[in-house]
Amino acid sequence: MKLIAIQDANILIDLVNTGLFDYCLSLQYQFSTTDIILDELHEHQVALIQPHINSGKFMVIEVDADSLIAIQSLATKDTRLSAQDWSAFYYAQKMKALLLTGDKRLRSLAQQKGIAVCGILWILDQLVAASGLTKQEAYGFLQQLLLKNKRLPADECEQRLKLWAGK
Repeated sequence: MKLIAIQDANILIDLVNTGLFDYCLSLQYQFSTTDIILDELHEHQVALIQPHINSGKFMVIEVDADSLIAIQSLATKDTRLSAQDWSAFYYAQKMKALLLTGDKRLRSLAQQKGIAVCGILWILDQLVAASGLTKQEAYGFLQQLLLKNKRLPADECEQRLKLWAGK
């Protein structure tokens, strides 16, 4: 059985906007998100993900009423995180899953609670290690990411760009 990896909205958006989403599904994880996170995406983004949902390669967790109450209760503890963020946290904790996020607050909270957490750079690293991307392809995708996501850690990005450029 594959380890479950729950993606929050910012990871999904970065993957879809750069064309990395299809590549990411080649990794040995069951990638998933919650229905309330998927509802945050634009129609064209969901349209790119939908075939993978239909094929079972990408899982959408339907938040039931009891879970929604639990998520809303968590959300009162820190209102700086959205209900969508809390849904990713809740299911990562409940399912003992890997949480994929680029949100600093969510990452910090997950680490404090012992939840394994990684981000988009980790996905790129995994794709290169698994030969899902060449170093040159990863370099190109990271350059695209840097144009679209100004919150990525500059020093970590620079290290990867140098490594993948062969410098």
